[in-house]
Amino acid sequence: MTADEIQAIFFAECEESLAAAEQGLAACREGTQDSDTVNAVFRGVHSIKGGAGAFGYVALQGFTHTFETLLSDVRDGTVPITGPLTDLLLRALDTLSDHVTAARDGTEPPEDGALQADLTAAMAANAGVAPAAAPAPAPQPELAVAVEPIAVEASSDDGDDFDFDLDALLDDISGEITPEAGPAPDVETTQERWHMRLRPHSGAMRNGSEPLLMLREMAALGGRCEVCDVSSVPPLDSFDPSRGYLGWAFSFPSNVAEASIRDIFDFVGDDCSLAFGADAEMPPVQIAESAPPSPAAPQTPAPVAVEAPAPAPVSSAPAAAEDATPSRAAASTSSAPPAPPAPGQSIRIELGKLDKLIDAVGELVIAQAMMAQRLAGQGLAVAEEMAMIEGLTRDIQESAMSIRAQPIGSVFSRVPRILRELSSTTGKHVRLEVSGESTELDKTVIERLGEPLTHLIRNAVDHGIEPADERIAAGKAAEGTLTLSAEHRSGRILIRIGDDGKGIDRERVFAKAVEKGLIAPDAILSKEEIDLLIFAPGFSTAQQVSNISGRGVGMDVVRQNVKDLGGRITIDSEPGKGTTFTLTLPLTLAISDGMVVNVGDQTLVVPLANVVESLRPEPHEVQGLGASRSMINVRGRFIPVISLAHSVGAAQAVSDPREAVLIVVETEGAGRAALMVDAICDQRQVVIKSLDTHYRSVEGVAGATILGDGRVALIIDVDGLVSRSLSSASSAAMAEAA
Repeated sequence: MTADEIQAIFFAECEESLAAAEQGLAACREGTQDSDTVNAVFRGVHSIKGGAGAFGYVALQGFTHTFETLLSDVRDGTVPITGPLTDLLLRALDTLSDHVTAARDGTEPPEDGALQADLTAAMAANAGVAPAAAPAPAPQPELAVAVEPIAVEASSDDGDDFDFDLDALLDDISGEITPEAGPAPDVETTQERWHMRLRPHSGAMRNGSEPLLMLREMAALGGRCEVCDVSSVPPLDSFDPSRGYLGWAFSFPSNVAEASIRDIFDFVGDDCSLAFGADAEMPPVQIAESAPPSPAAPQTPAPVAVEAPAPAPVSSAPAAAEDATPSRAAASTSSAPPAPPAPGQSIRIELGKLDKLIDAVGELVIAQAMMAQRLAGQGLAVAEEMAMIEGLTRDIQESAMSIRAQPIGSVFSRVPRILRELSSTTGKHVRLEVSGESTELDKTVIERLGEPLTHLIRNAVDHGIEPADERIAAGKAAEGTLTLSAEHRSGRILIRIGDDGKGIDRERVFAKAVEKGLIAPDAILSKEEIDLLIFAPGFSTAQQVSNISGRGVGMDVVRQNVKDLGGRITIDSEPGKGTTFTLTLPLTLAISDGMVVNVGDQTLVVPLANVVESLRPEPHEVQGLGASRSMINVRGRFIPVISLAHSVGAAQAVSDPREAVLIVVETEGAGRAALMVDAICDQRQVVIKSLDTHYRSVEGVAGATILGDGRVALIIDVDGLVSRSLSSASSAAMAEAA
């Protein structure tokens, strides 16, 4: 594994540690924390510090050390958890995140001098003393092993053999490590001490850790090396420098907590065995018996891609057996089959490789459709075989898509930091309520959700939620509430961002739109149409331009990004009660199920996620409405009939709903509608090709696909097409009435 690959793993783990720490500090802010929560925050920061030191990120390591010191005092109970302290820790976590980003991107680290002073002052204030330099640690026994050079004199007879006393050499090494007898013990040395033993394994050295640094950290805490165990060091002809043969026995003063020692080894994990207590035995050396070589498997559930190391020259046992903990080593023998992966075991894969896999699956779907159509055209009876291939293709597609699926909580986790920044800027206190964070969708969609979500949250806090005095006057709580939720529905995902603010001032929006020339002063618009004006480019109702809003860019960016994702956004606002934005997005941007239909000279695809049912209406079920609109009675409910031929400009299509096939579809903003088509040809998986990439954006069209006969068919954007058709029909009706 190269240094760049190890660094990439470190930064990925930094993101996980930051997320865990933020979740813990959020619990502290709500007052629901316990000792495990505080320890989780400390471990996350400590892990980042260890990696920063290993890779030489001095600024990151220095800031993390100060942050970790305050957290250590919080964990030990020296510094109590209060509201101001939690806010300070959250600010420190935000700065730590900026440090990690700067280290990853190679940019200048953020200025943290003032914040470090605040952290130090918090420690001093809660301890009741002025900040002072830490006292120098007491001299500790030197742990380094001094080995004198060994002069080897070759035999004058044949020059092939040489002899030396290995036992004497080991005695010399042991004597160098074991502390010499000193003067009479003083008060410190006679106080009660407790004991622990440790033995690093080969994995500790292979992953870049330095056991000597850990020994020095223990010595700095007051640890004293009692003995270095060299009993497992083999003869030189079978010595493997990549293995861990040495073990150490340490004793510590009674005022040193066991947790402080364990924290030193957090970054190493199972690659170093520890044993606590005066009666504890020295952990054994992890050396497996000889066994047939086999590929090494990852031993921990951490999602890291690890290359299997080459077999050691002195043993043919797999590396996985070398690095196992004692319990794992006992469960693995030369004759037993390898153990199955532990539950939750995972591996990191480059996104580019997954993209290639998805593209290959898409081409497989197209090839399968082409083969099915070709065989059907030849009149060959292979329905059973084709059904089997189709089923296998679908299984492969679903498995490939599930690999790319990620919980949306990775996007939601950024929201608390955004709210903290907005609260400090606007002076508004906002409480966040989140649900559905485990909802999964395609990684590509997740990556492109961050920007629109940020703009919607900034808009909700700046424009929606009122200042505290206005909320109290309106009978509301002084603290505003922002709700964030996600759920699956009919093959799509719904993301809602809502606030309990004052809602959209439609009169003001209308007046601003007239002022900017977006609409005519005498225009007649529905409430929904007025709400949608806020997405117009350059539109803003802010009184003055600030670093949050006022330039009329944010909401336009939201609409464009959602549209690029093949989704749509709707608004539900009630004056005095709040506003909710609903984003309706596809679960994936690659493959979907669709209904292939004929409309005149065109072949179109209707996404199956929108389809409710299809029917041929009876003559009495279709009723006219005005000069150009039709309604159909579906089990006592009248829904509008929309001609796909008219919407896409198809020629020679059926124009009478009584002679056509009607497909009842469900939309988010416009309810149900019936799409009029000539015939339904097939139902199949389709590979979605973006029109923006290969042509340009077309209103009412979500994309295109390649059919089995090689033709290109447009995929209908059902929500957009129905909304546009009904809006045009309403405008035409108003014009006729006028």
